[in-house]
Amino acid sequence: MFTREFSVRRMLAFKPTIEKIAAGLLDEMATQGPPVDLASTIAVKFPSLVMSALFGSPYEDHTFIIRCAVARHGLTQSAEEAATKARELTAYVRRLIDHKAAHPGDDMVSRIVAEHVNPGHLSRDEFAEIGAMILRAGHDTTTNLISMGTLLILRDEAMRSRLLADPVLIESAVEEFLRYITPVQFSPRRVALEDVELGGVTIRRGEGLFVLLPSANRDERVFPDPDGVDVARDASAHLTFGYGIHQCLGQTLARYELHILFAQLMRRFPTLSLAVPIEDIRFKHDMQIYGVHNLPVRW
Repeated sequence: MFTREFSVRRMLAFKPTIEKIAAGLLDEMATQGPPVDLASTIAVKFPSLVMSALFGSPYEDHTFIIRCAVARHGLTQSAEEAATKARELTAYVRRLIDHKAAHPGDDMVSRIVAEHVNPGHLSRDEFAEIGAMILRAGHDTTTNLISMGTLLILRDEAMRSRLLADPVLIESAVEEFLRYITPVQFSPRRVALEDVELGGVTIRRGEGLFVLLPSANRDERVFPDPDGVDVARDASAHLTFGYGIHQCLGQTLARYELHILFAQLMRRFPTLSLAVPIEDIRFKHDMQIYGVHNLPVRW
């Protein structure tokens, strides 16, 4: 029901909006002047503005949405706190659905209501649960890829020079960053639909298992020198977006966001550098989605 909303055709039509959002945020960054914490500004605001435009939700709600996503994806809160924030975000999406049903616009929520909810194919409660999941995923993962990808570039002068000299490499660099970083650092849960042998172990039908995506993305049989970052390699076989029927619904949107943001960032700020020692960067060991809490930069 949601595939068409994230199709290549739909995302191509949405691309000018993404480009405009990126340019506006980088204009603000240039006006503010260095130093700027890229993690809390560009990396957080960019996906938030994109998702607000996609959903047709007010941008001022993004702080609440991020707070719910952090509570859901954190590792320090209680199970009760995580469940409460998950319910709050679902309730928010339910209110948005009700509003769009009464006041439709040119956005994803309005179209899903018209095409699937009103005909009875999907209930409003079901849509609210799915919508909350999309909002969480659309904010947190892209935010952390932007921060971590920028950090990789700033720590490797040869990589930066290569990307500045040949911007076409940014597309392959994004795939390599997705492979190398694998921001969803904790395992998706899966159940075998039939008996299968994997690595000399027989997994029986109905048995559950955890799939460690970062390990798969460092498989040296697929990616030579897997612990190195090569922006020119073909890393498209990575499993960061999942596989088969479990592939990420928004992967085309995420790729466009990353391509656009990195291309504009490199072009606008070719002398970008870290404003603090690497030891002052706080990594997200306290979150399910890996990244950094801060990334002060200057130019």
